[in-house]
Amino acid sequence: MPDSTPLFRDIEAARSIDRLRELGARMPAMVEAASRTGASTRSVVQFISRCNDAITQRLIVLLASAEGVRLPEGAAYLALGSEGRCEQTLCTDQDSAIVFSDDLPPEKLRDIERFSDRLVDALAEIGFSRCPGNIMASNPEWRHSLDEWKRLLERWITIPTPEHMLHFCMFQDLRSLHGDENLCLQLRDHIRAAVRLPSFFFPNMACHAVRFPPPLTIFGRIRVERSGENRGKVDIKKAGIFAITVGASLLTLEVGNIGGTTWDKLESLGKRGIVNAADLKTIEEAFTMLVRLRIQWQLRELATTGRATNHLDPRVMSDDERRQFRLALKGVSSFVRFMNNRYHLNFISR
Repeated sequence: MPDSTPLFRDIEAARSIDRLRELGARMPAMVEAASRTGASTRSVVQFISRCNDAITQRLIVLLASAEGVRLPEGAAYLALGSEGRCEQTLCTDQDSAIVFSDDLPPEKLRDIERFSDRLVDALAEIGFSRCPGNIMASNPEWRHSLDEWKRLLERWITIPTPEHMLHFCMFQDLRSLHGDENLCLQLRDHIRAAVRLPSFFFPNMACHAVRFPPPLTIFGRIRVERSGENRGKVDIKKAGIFAITVGASLLTLEVGNIGGTTWDKLESLGKRGIVNAADLKTIEEAFTMLVRLRIQWQLRELATTGRATNHLDPRVMSDDERRQFRLALKGVSSFVRFMNNRYHLNFISR
């Protein structure tokens, strides 16, 4: 990446939401410049995530100083999903939650509600889209005391409905972005212990991880959506990013680890011998290729339509992009086979 220190200094010095919006708007140009000069996909993703963290944390400071809106002591604002993994791209929405101490007084709960509502609104003003599924701190269903979260997590883990598995997937990569980090650490410890109780947890979650088969026919053709506004396109998240991110998180959770990027997790799995060196190389290259294509496509969309999505159009890809995409999808297929074999998924009714 090019020297980004001035941008972070500018974020730290920002005095208004409008200024933070302006600074956030610089990111695509910096990402494009970095891509042209050969920066690694991993470093580009890390840069985007660090920028988003810095903007959010500066916004929290501004809300406290300008509006008196603050998160009380004994609470933490949690980043979930791709933000929790520190691997955001240029099309991202808010995935967040709040955890607070069990003995927090009622007036502090009102402060938490006010903080959550205002922060989500202000992030939307800056350009961080609201989560379509309403998985945000402004939703009371994603604000709980420590004990309430523990009970809810146990419910998600022991009753494997599609909704519960989806919520667990989003929550398991939790990271404290502001407030009492110890609350986040206690939740991580609870997750590690709770997933050991039901024997069916890991196989069921593995089924969830591989529920979107790579859109590649046996003849090597790329399957596209046949109807709707994205007809003729491919959702790159469903095409393989979802399977690898969720699968890697699950595999590392099985050995007691939570947190880090998908690259971190895959490296950890290789070091532990859970995935052999050849398979690991294939999976890592597939994931990196998919993320790189995703960012390249989002830059193209921002330049032409002003709106980044997760849908690629194979018809307007270059020959090299299509080749890379097919190669990545074959790598995803290898990972799906690995998950099927490890958890004996062919014997589970889906």
